[in-house]
Amino acid sequence: DIGGHGQRGLAQFGGLNLLTDPHCSHRASPFSFSGPQRAQPPAIALDQMPRIDVVLLSHNHYDHLDGPTVRALAQQAGGSPLFVVPLGLKTWLARRGITQVAELDWWQPLQVQGVDITLTPVRHWSSRALGDRMASLWGGFAVLGPDLHLYFGGDTG
Repeated sequence: DIGGHGQRGLAQFGGLNLLTDPHCSHRASPFSFSGPQRAQPPAIALDQMPRIDVVLLSHNHYDHLDGPTVRALAQQAGGSPLFVVPLGLKTWLARRGITQVAELDWWQPLQVQGVDITLTPVRHWSSRALGDRMASLWGGFAVLGPDLHLYFGGDTG
């Protein structure tokens, strides 16, 4: 984990492989030479992961939305996963050629292969660059599958 907070990872249930806020880069920064460094290697390297069906992105901070990681996932064998994101992040992904995106408002549900995903509000904020503070939503995800229910809170205060 980068920054020592946030539980994220791989969940396999309901016939889906789901990732939350994947971050496999060495730093959480717009720069490769500065910014918070990874304290531990990723639990599973990108090239060792199974094919990912759904990626949940909680917000746009660098330690939760890693450009190189999401680009690599979008280019995985078998096609891009579906990226489920809060309002305002679809454009950011589209500018990077990632088009398999479902953008949700707080409390908006989405069903993916029999699994219900709902974006929930959390106490946090968004910002990725100067001038975009609070320009996109942030949130957690309630995920209800036939064989597992999980909650991913992203970051919350």
